[in-house]
Amino acid sequence: MKSILNVVIIVFISIHTYSQELTGPVLKKELAGKYEGELKKGLAHGLGTAIGLDAYTGHFSKGLPESTGTYTFSNGDVYQGEFSKGLFSGKGTLTYKKLNGDSIVEGYWKEGKYIGKILVAPYEISNKTGSVNPSVMYIGEGDKVEIVVMDPFSKYIIPQIMVIGQCTQQTYYSRNLFADAVFPITFDIQYSCINKTNAGIINSTIRIKINKPGNWQITLRN
Repeated sequence: MKSILNVVIIVFISIHTYSQELTGPVLKKELAGKYEGELKKGLAHGLGTAIGLDAYTGHFSKGLPESTGTYTFSNGDVYQGEFSKGLFSGKGTLTYKKLNGDSIVEGYWKEGKYIGKILVAPYEISNKTGSVNPSVMYIGEGDKVEIVVMDPFSKYIIPQIMVIGQCTQQTYYSRNLFADAVFPITFDIQYSCINKTNAGIINSTIRIKINKPGNWQITLRN
């Protein structure tokens, strides 16, 4: 009974110590332990090596892995690549150690999660002619795209828009709303407007492809 009680006490102390808030030099709990490297204001900053349950060698910023480095897990898995605020973020390679041969995952990561072999931009702009100046903004989660074209003199104009993809189109006043959009979706936009000197007409075209699902606002100024 006494031995069981001692084990419980040791486990409690270990958990309590491990869960305490870290103060440095390394602020990632899996790496807290031994640190050798550059410091700034008592925190790992610059090149260094940290060894705790896991190990890391590379760049640090404010106590966390940053930029590039090599992270080795306690089970032998190894990640080599880019980091942001202590998490895999950017291009990298994760090697899983297996008895029958290593398994390698290459590609891009965001906030510690694998997002694919190819980095797909949230949106793409091409076929731009004339004086169009596009602004593409992600508003939040959803399935709508609003397109507004602004003329320097007429204020708003209604463009010709060809959609490549699936959506429900609604037009009210000068605003073009595409609801129930299935992403990726592409908009080929054409229109004419008065130039800034009010001396002639400029024909403009632009293709905008939205890859990331959500609510988007596209504003075209001239």
